[in-house]
Amino acid sequence: MNRIDQELAALEEAITHLTKEFQTTYSSYLTFLGQCVGQQLIMAAYRICTQGYPESFLNLSVNSRQQLQQSLRKLAQETQQQLPSLLEQSQESRSATTGDFGDDSGDDSGDDFGDDSGDDSGDDSGDDSENSEMPSSTEDSPFFNVPTEPSPAAELRSNPRNSIEKLEQWLKHLESGINKTIQDVSVETNRLLHKSSIIPDKFPQEILEAAAKVEASAVETAESPNIIKIMMETKGNGETDESTLTRIIAIKLRLSEIEFADPNLTPGRNKIRDLLAKMSQLKREYYKKQRQKAIAQAESAWRASWFDD
Repeated sequence: MNRIDQELAALEEAITHLTKEFQTTYSSYLTFLGQCVGQQLIMAAYRICTQGYPESFLNLSVNSRQQLQQSLRKLAQETQQQLPSLLEQSQESRSATTGDFGDDSGDDSGDDFGDDSGDDSGDDSGDDSENSEMPSSTEDSPFFNVPTEPSPAAELRSNPRNSIEKLEQWLKHLESGINKTIQDVSVETNRLLHKSSIIPDKFPQEILEAAAKVEASAVETAESPNIIKIMMETKGNGETDESTLTRIIAIKLRLSEIEFADPNLTPGRNKIRDLLAKMSQLKREYYKKQRQKAIAQAESAWRASWFDD
């Protein structure tokens, strides 16, 4: 029993060290990501103005063009600051709750984490039901106001199971915040282009918001990265005019395309995947040791209560 307790304590130390590795890796990754998102936001807007709707851009006055460009630069700078701050906010925040992120839905940002329950051995099956309670990613945050949770390093307390669950929740929430921020930046960029009459006024703002949130498989991807094309039905000016299908070109920043376009992000994302694999291994080791401990305790309890007639 003492040997198993020592091994569980060693797992606790390994998880604490892994948490610090995650924080260091994400700190560097988010700094590069903020720069890349800002740059590709500007590039996508450039393509919309010069290739998607060149006539609309030429119809603007020089002053209007400069105002649009200034607004886009400001948004890019805010994004560049916002993404690294997601990690800073999580490290500075403290929560009095159990760490539950609420009833989240929609975002696919947790794909890298997978489902470890299928990888565990038969001895671990008794613990999988509680592991399935892990909440999914958050979609309800307002623009540039993603909810945060306390740093997992400050929360690693009672046992390896508690530590792993808190680390998993923190990671999924952080990845959700990254995707949510990128999505909201797309919405805001489309709003600026629509307000400046680059994207035609006949398309309501709600359509542009939906365009930035729609699944990539549901739209036609343009030749340029981070730009999509959507066909929508529009009515004619007169009462007898028939409705027609009109193509709308809008911005939808995608994390996969952003990472693909900048090689500086590749080492960070690869390191995150390596750490996730290490976390999954520690998780399996924990369930195995916990099962061994339960068996040893049950055997001891049996012997303690058994009396010969």
